[in-house]
Amino acid sequence: MTHRDPDIDLTHALEAVTVPAYVVNRQGRIRWLNRGAIDIFGDRVGQPFARVVAPEDAHLARTNFARKLIGETGAEEYNLTLLALDGRRVSVRVSSVPIWEGGEIIGVFGLAYPAGVVSGGEMPAKPAAAAPELTARQYETLALLADGLGTAAIALRLGVAEDTARNHIRALLRQFGVHTRLEAVVRAYRLGLLQPRRDD
Repeated sequence: MTHRDPDIDLTHALEAVTVPAYVVNRQGRIRWLNRGAIDIFGDRVGQPFARVVAPEDAHLARTNFARKLIGETGAEEYNLTLLALDGRRVSVRVSSVPIWEGGEIIGVFGLAYPAGVVSGGEMPAKPAAAAPELTARQYETLALLADGLGTAAIALRLGVAEDTARNHIRALLRQFGVHTRLEAVVRAYRLGLLQPRRDD
């Protein structure tokens, strides 16, 4: 059981710790950075978070961010290469969680533990299979397809017209280079864009 003292305000503590901490809103823009993050990456508040990420890891960062926005994942950790203010490449271990307000996910909070600078500025090897870069709405559509929903049900869940939902689905098929919805879902699982649901 966790005890929360309502008189404790962690804001000042988070501002002062040397471990970089950040908040990214639903639009993918940095809303807050603590002193630890600003010292390494500069004051990037208002900028897209992807500008801080090394190009070869941009897809991984966007994927994890989008999965949190649609509620597919909670707290998770992964490795990432970020770009410091002075141009250094900083290898970090990111621990991030979705931020909830009023029953809705409004952004992502995370910590980035620096693991050292990549020696000689070398870029890590790229993964063998390249996954397409999807928008948060496309991830949401993909997750609904994986749940077995048809076009009308997807449109209802997304709050859009059926034609709009159909366009999202067609875009997904093009992105994956497949002809059927089932193929798109299977490919997404193989690429790690979707995770099998575990029954509690």
